[in-house]
Amino acid sequence: MLSNVTSFGSLGRLFEDAAAYVTQLFDIRLTFKDADVRLLPFFLTGRYRLAETSLFGRKLLILATPGQDAETPATIAKHIQTARSTSDAFVVVFLTDALSSANRQRLIQQGVNFIVPGNQLFLPELGADLREYFRSEVRPAVEQLTPAAQVVVLASLLREDLDGQTPKSLAERFQYSAMSTGRVVDELQRHDILNIDVRGRERRIAFKQEGDDLWRAVRDLLQSPVRARRLVKPFPEVRALPLAGESALSDYTLLGPPVHEARAVSARQWKGLVYQHDLQPADDRDPEAIRIETWSYDPRLLCHHGPVVDRLSLYLSLEDRHDERLDQAVDTLMEPFGWS
Repeated sequence: MLSNVTSFGSLGRLFEDAAAYVTQLFDIRLTFKDADVRLLPFFLTGRYRLAETSLFGRKLLILATPGQDAETPATIAKHIQTARSTSDAFVVVFLTDALSSANRQRLIQQGVNFIVPGNQLFLPELGADLREYFRSEVRPAVEQLTPAAQVVVLASLLREDLDGQTPKSLAERFQYSAMSTGRVVDELQRHDILNIDVRGRERRIAFKQEGDDLWRAVRDLLQSPVRARRLVKPFPEVRALPLAGESALSDYTLLGPPVHEARAVSARQWKGLVYQHDLQPADDRDPEAIRIETWSYDPRLLCHHGPVVDRLSLYLSLEDRHDERLDQAVDTLMEPFGWS
């Protein structure tokens, strides 16, 4: 989602939140990089953290600052105009983590593009004005669950008792932000998977079904977590990653292990490993090569039985592999659940 996020220093979390917010709104993954600031005046480069990204085919120049350091709306508008005049190829966007409703309204009146993650995205130059935090209408259900929602459902199918949990406690359990798990609860409710018990400002969840009934209800909503598979040369942390693919299948069944051991890692963690170890592609003829699967969620969140991915995620990851050699082993993989 983020490119070289460590280079954004103390504002790295703000850029992460912005990327997550855009993903939740549009199902688009942003990648940020350091902006070319050579043409920008010093009073801008010294006051803001500047980055470049793109959205809907348009280049964005991001001016980011913490909410407590933000200037007045009038000053921000002037800064945006200055940046626009020197970088006319970019849509200039103000990014901050907190902004009062009055100041947001003033920026809107002045036509300033801005993002406050989890609260509001106003991009008139892109034709997008989404006041997500204040919006009450129900968004249409998507064809498949988002990765975060899928993790929560799979955890329940793996017999983890989540009834009575709140978005906050789900965030602690699954290492997502409270904003993300709040959206997960909304998403699962739209799909008629959850009942919600509202007590004051607190929402507690209860799955409407369990076991085979839940599996049947959500089966068409689930998707393979695998984004990509690649062969790389071994690296120190590889043994800490859970077994995946045919390696995991051989661990659960009598299937023989593959030539290349397979391991799984979240797409976000993978980018860090590549940067940290300067990972290099490996030749298919190299028996020491490791097959890495990058996943849309962290496979470790559901690893309850040692360093191997869970049975259900593994099943979903192998479902599109048309290999008769694997069919019987995949059927064996699902036998402990007793589902039809």
